[in-house]
Amino acid sequence: MDIPKNLKYDTFEFMTNNLSALVCCPKCKSDLIISQTKITCTGCGAKYAVLDGDILSFVSETSADLKLSIEKWDERYQKSLKNGEYKSTFSYYKDEIYPLSTKQLKLYKKLSKDVTYLEIGCGEFILGTLIADQVKVVIGIDLCPTALKIAKKMLQERGVKNYLLIQGDIMNMPLKDSVIDLIYGGGTIEHFKDTQACVSELYRVLAPKGVSFNSVPFLNIGSLTYRQVWGNIPNFPVLKELAEFVHIKLLGGRHMIFGYEFSFTKGKLQAIHSQAGFKKITIDKFETPLKFDFVPKQFRPPLIWLSINHPAFWPMVRVVGIK
Repeated sequence: MDIPKNLKYDTFEFMTNNLSALVCCPKCKSDLIISQTKITCTGCGAKYAVLDGDILSFVSETSADLKLSIEKWDERYQKSLKNGEYKSTFSYYKDEIYPLSTKQLKLYKKLSKDVTYLEIGCGEFILGTLIADQVKVVIGIDLCPTALKIAKKMLQERGVKNYLLIQGDIMNMPLKDSVIDLIYGGGTIEHFKDTQACVSELYRVLAPKGVSFNSVPFLNIGSLTYRQVWGNIPNFPVLKELAEFVHIKLLGGRHMIFGYEFSFTKGKLQAIHSQAGFKKITIDKFETPLKFDFVPKQFRPPLIWLSINHPAFWPMVRVVGIK
């Protein structure tokens, strides 16, 4: 097997050694052969690309709602890469978000060198980068190419070698059945119109006793008021159709800064995960720093207090399913 000249040997060796155990063709689930610039399926013969040296690209046709999300996010990542904003984003995440996120993750799954970690909608893959030394392998999957370039830059700057970066669709991941121990989605599954199919795909790739941990917007007073500033769609009959008409048909998606985004009731999240096959499901407040920069300063303290203490104003919940 040829080694790309622009790669360090140990990085390429790690990627190819883990390729056969973890990654497969998203179309037929057969094994893959990797070369300098392309990936070939041994089953159906489909060909995929290797981007920027070691980013595995499995792109295909995407739905209209997903295209909207990709366009919105990649625009943000391109700006961040150009002006260097990703560096301050990393620092803020490490100091403010990482401690809370890992504390909550560890309630359900102990991090160890036996754990294969997958981050869906990974973006710059900050959490994966920070926990890489605590687990066996970290895998980041996202459809935004610029986000993955930023992720690779930060991984290499910190000397992380046990990683796989994948440009691919979370609805049909190029991963084998039952190979992942821990999945983390930080505000990801709500961007898929068919959330049920998305969660079922997470269940497929999880190993027995594997944990799926997702933070998602909560459908409550908060999502029906201030979250409308960025085009949230309540996943509830009538409200859903009304919000889609206003934000997409009337406003052309210009307020949907995060792309297509649902908010959910606890009952809906429970039903989605139960139908996917999860037997043990926990839904609770997701702890995260709150700033409310879009609100005048004098109104921020009471709004932050309500968002922390009252379920009617929680911005996010964590939904955890154990296979």
